[in-house]
Amino acid sequence: MKIITWNCHGAASKRFLRAAKWIVCKHRPNIFYLLETKMSSANADNVCIKLGFDKWARVEALGYSGSIWTLWYDILQVDILNSHPQFVHMAIKEISGRKWNFSVVYGSPSLHLPKRLWSSLSRNKVLINHPWLIAGDFNAIVSNEESSNPYNPGGHKNGDFRTWIFNEAFVDLGFSGLEFM
Repeated sequence: MKIITWNCHGAASKRFLRAAKWIVCKHRPNIFYLLETKMSSANADNVCIKLGFDKWARVEALGYSGSIWTLWYDILQVDILNSHPQFVHMAIKEISGRKWNFSVVYGSPSLHLPKRLWSSLSRNKVLINHPWLIAGDFNAIVSNEESSNPYNPGGHKNGDFRTWIFNEAFVDLGFSGLEFM
C-alpha cells in the first residue's frame, strides 16, 4: 500500500498538473491526497479526471484557501466516514481484506480554527474500529526542530497540538524526503 499526501499550494496551473502526473506515474500511489488545492467544483473535477484515478472525494476550498482531495483506485474499498473542513476520516479495506482507518488533515493556519480540529478529530468523535493512521499538514509542530524558523516560538497553537497527540496516544512515524521544502 502506497499513500502520498502533498500540500500542493494550488492546483490550478499546468505546472501543478504536470508535476502531479509525474508523481503518480513515478510512485504509483494507491491513494493520493492533495491538500490546499485552492480549487473547487467543476474545475477540481476536471483535474481529478486528468490524474487518472477511478474515484475521488473532496472537501471543497473555502474561497481560495484549504481543501482536501482524496483520490484512489477501485481496487480499494474506501468509505468516507467523516468529512470536515480540516480533515477527511475514512475506513479502508485493501484487496487482501486488511481494514484500517485513515485521516488526512489540512490544519488551518488561523489561530482559532485548529482548536476545532483537535476536538473534532478524537477517538471519541470519529469512528475508530481498526488501526488508525493520520497524516497531512497540521500547520503545527511538536518541537522547534520541526521548523525552518529557529525563532518560531510555537505558542498556544502548538501546545494544543502536543496535547492532542498526548491525549490520543499517537506515535510519530516520522517522514521521508526533504526536511524543509
